[in-house]
Amino acid sequence: MINPKEALKIAKNNPYKGTAKQIAKLSISIAQSAQIFDPSVFALYKEKINISPKIFSKLKVIGETLLEVKEQERNLLINQFPDSYTTIHILCSISTKDLVTGAEKGDITANTTAKEAQLYVQQIRFPTGDGEKGKWGYKQEHLFNIVRPDDVPMSTTSLNNLKSDIRKICLEYGAELQVPNPSGTTPLRQQERKEKALFWKSILNKQIDQKWFDKTPKSTRNKFNIQSLDDLHESDIKTFTSFIIKVEGSKDIFWNTYEKAYICKLQILAEEHPETGQRYNYRKRLKSYLQDKNELRIWNDLVLEENGFTK
Repeated sequence: MINPKEALKIAKNNPYKGTAKQIAKLSISIAQSAQIFDPSVFALYKEKINISPKIFSKLKVIGETLLEVKEQERNLLINQFPDSYTTIHILCSISTKDLVTGAEKGDITANTTAKEAQLYVQQIRFPTGDGEKGKWGYKQEHLFNIVRPDDVPMSTTSLNNLKSDIRKICLEYGAELQVPNPSGTTPLRQQERKEKALFWKSILNKQIDQKWFDKTPKSTRNKFNIQSLDDLHESDIKTFTSFIIKVEGSKDIFWNTYEKAYICKLQILAEEHPETGQRYNYRKRLKSYLQDKNELRIWNDLVLEENGFTK
């Protein structure tokens, strides 16, 4: 049974940015500590190992998942894991059975990237075809994804012609085209956008919080028809920026102090705006703004990476 002294030693010798084995050992130690320690002892343990709450939470999930796997299978799984806690956390969102199967088949390897992990998880969670689980995972090998950008329209006629041509090519090579059913790609993409928008809203809430809003003048709120923090967060980008500039009294203050909030707002709009063209425009605007902002770009990428999202 693990004790606080041993848990602290494990945390010291097994950094979460280390090898897969170190990540696994640290994660298991965290999960076991959560189960065994008194709440006050566990809180002190969390404080002493000095890992951010978000990363700590991910490591705990990894540890809880690994503890559910039999020791022999666990060792196999850890040997197949990449040296990335973010990627491992993504993989741990599927069942332990699917994890072990993926490792045994070589679908999960030490070279698996976060993006590849997300694709694999999607294939396991949302199998296509006739409903037989594993169409892309267990009984058949998934070869390619064919995608188009959201901002590039394709008519029904063009789409049908494309499917027909691909099927002809597949026949020559003994392969088969599987078209996602209504519960497949489109709803999945919509769900991904929804989750990403909610995530950025949580970040925005830390940048522009209730305490800040409570200090804003009522006259300014009335002028912009912004009566609550939610109103501000849900406003269009022009109202959002103009309101803050008016409150702070200077554009320079806005661009020096509220850049991260501005990035959050653009990220939200790039995910949840109902029009495809507008989502593309916001992504383009975001990319352009970050191009010459090295520190801000690093912050943006790090926030995404630490929370399991791709850029």
